[in-house]
Amino acid sequence: MRATFWCAAVLAIVLAHSASSQVATVPQRTDDNLIVAAYNIQFFGERSHDNTKLAQVIQHFDVCGVIEVKGESELVKLVDELEALTGKDWGYGFGVRTHRPGGSYHEAFGAVWRKDRVELGDGVIGGIWDREEAYRNDPYILSLKRKNFDFILGLLHTRWTDDEEGTRENEVATLADYIAWMKGFIDERDLILAGDFNYSLGSGPMRQLVEETNLRAIDKNPKSTFKRDGSGWASSYDHIFIGPGTTEYQEDTCDTLDVTRLVFGDNLPMNMRKARRELSDHLPIFAVFDVSGPDDD
Repeated sequence: MRATFWCAAVLAIVLAHSASSQVATVPQRTDDNLIVAAYNIQFFGERSHDNTKLAQVIQHFDVCGVIEVKGESELVKLVDELEALTGKDWGYGFGVRTHRPGGSYHEAFGAVWRKDRVELGDGVIGGIWDREEAYRNDPYILSLKRKNFDFILGLLHTRWTDDEEGTRENEVATLADYIAWMKGFIDERDLILAGDFNYSLGSGPMRQLVEETNLRAIDKNPKSTFKRDGSGWASSYDHIFIGPGTTEYQEDTCDTLDVTRLVFGDNLPMNMRKARRELSDHLPIFAVFDVSGPDDD
């Protein structure tokens, strides 16, 4: 019995150490920085979540894109929790729910931001016109600003399962066309593209995206989804890209946030499973930008 208990304890420590090596802590806010994140919150507004614990995570970001939103009311609840926790005013944006004609599944994108740190910018806010009917979930863009750094935040969530209406690979491939198309009528050149691509950076579709758009992946392909058994993280699906003219990124600050350790104190399997259940099956990914310089576009 003692040997069994000892082996189980050692295994738990090894798993916790292995899990914690995949993520980073969030840098401190300063007067001259901006912390941008994207968070796939699984079926947000449909399945049960602990918004108080989600607020404990998201409070560390200045703006956070929220992916897989099932209803606007859940964003309102999240903002209420953020304001109660931080004592600051928070704003939110909500995109129209989208789905393909042949299916019943739908979801939307949203974003929350701390109003004393971020404001809406001059420019486009809303879903991208899906001219080719390529996307199950039409991408969402917001024009935002902190000090002299104004930018477009683009949010993407590709489909996981291919069907007769489209494929994940085509969704990523179509991004290049849409980015070129947007450049024709949108003046803003600072772009932050973030979300759940359901591909690692080393995959063929992602490499092709970079080649065709000159976008730069600023993350190091961290694992960002939970294993079901609580033994660590599974896949590198969540990423942040910036446009070639976006020079404000602070190098080596892009990573995933260990929400289990942040909220529950450690990465023991029982807490990993609890985080997956009460928060999401994904980790948020974030990056820090320098806003001390003049507007460069």
